[in-house]
Amino acid sequence: MERTALGTEELLATLSRFAGQRLFAAVIGSPDPDGLASAWALAFIGRNVGVTIDILTFEVVSRPDNAAFVQLLGVPFRQVRERLPRVRYAGFAVVDRQNARLPVPCPASLPLVAHVDHHGSGRTRALFGQQTSRAGSTSTLMAQHLVAAATKEQAESDEFSRIATALLYGIRTDTSDFLNASALDFQASALLAPHVSTELMRTIALTPLGRPFMETLATALKTAVHRNGFTVAWAGHVGRKARDTVGQSADFLIRGEGTVACVVFGQVNGNIVGSLRAATAELDPYRFLEGALAAGLGFPVDCGGRMFAGGFLIPASAFGAKTEDEYRVLVTNALLDGWTRLVGVPGRRRATRRR
Repeated sequence: MERTALGTEELLATLSRFAGQRLFAAVIGSPDPDGLASAWALAFIGRNVGVTIDILTFEVVSRPDNAAFVQLLGVPFRQVRERLPRVRYAGFAVVDRQNARLPVPCPASLPLVAHVDHHGSGRTRALFGQQTSRAGSTSTLMAQHLVAAATKEQAESDEFSRIATALLYGIRTDTSDFLNASALDFQASALLAPHVSTELMRTIALTPLGRPFMETLATALKTAVHRNGFTVAWAGHVGRKARDTVGQSADFLIRGEGTVACVVFGQVNGNIVGSLRAATAELDPYRFLEGALAAGLGFPVDCGGRMFAGGFLIPASAFGAKTEDEYRVLVTNALLDGWTRLVGVPGRRRATRRR
């Protein structure tokens, strides 16, 4: 098949340096279709040059539609909890993540072989690095590589069809049903379309909403604070398996009348996890979250972002002896103050603790 100009030859050449060896592709954070599909495509491509790539995740798959995604498509991955498997890995790859820091101990000498991400360009020590915000998803980038690297026989296989379906679904979810799609996303979708199972796509997309989402949304609606087009809501305690309901609730709240941006955050497994959604491309989610939280809390916060969406994670231990109500208010006010500084609205009101 014709190869693209997006670095497929370079990717293959980099992977071929590890022929006969084993790597792992890390899907960091809550495993979503974009990250899982991208890692799967990389593993498929690796076989062409004699490299075995394991797909490792570090959190549970929580959303019902994401669970249906991995089950119906047969996504081959292994969840890791506290340490890497006892396998002699020669290196690793990171997909769909701005930074390549692993959440479990990893030998410093282990090379970062590939780093592919759509959240924006940045420094990477990877032997092969591809980071661009021109694409709405990492699946967009990996779709180009997959189609370019596949042989005719591979492109006609069942696994290729399932990977193509996974990638197209990853593009769909990360571009909000193509509302935020770029030209690259549409081009990649056109490449994948002849190989996709529309029946599986439809089945996954129509997965019913689960009760955990309803419960998280109900809490967020009760606690939401609205200021000058900005909404902040506390989701309460969210189970580890329901972590993605925080983002789902933000997806719902951003549709409120007059809402320019919203943040929903809650406590998940000892961490404060938040999701931001924006209705305007003029807001840089990463810069806003990083600036607002660092200024309001007095310490740096692990943030990430792409166009129209972002997120953050804060260990609850970072707040010391403060109660849940106290750190909930601290985060809420940090975000509200950050928004006020951004839009320049005087006379801001601050959140107060629940009684």
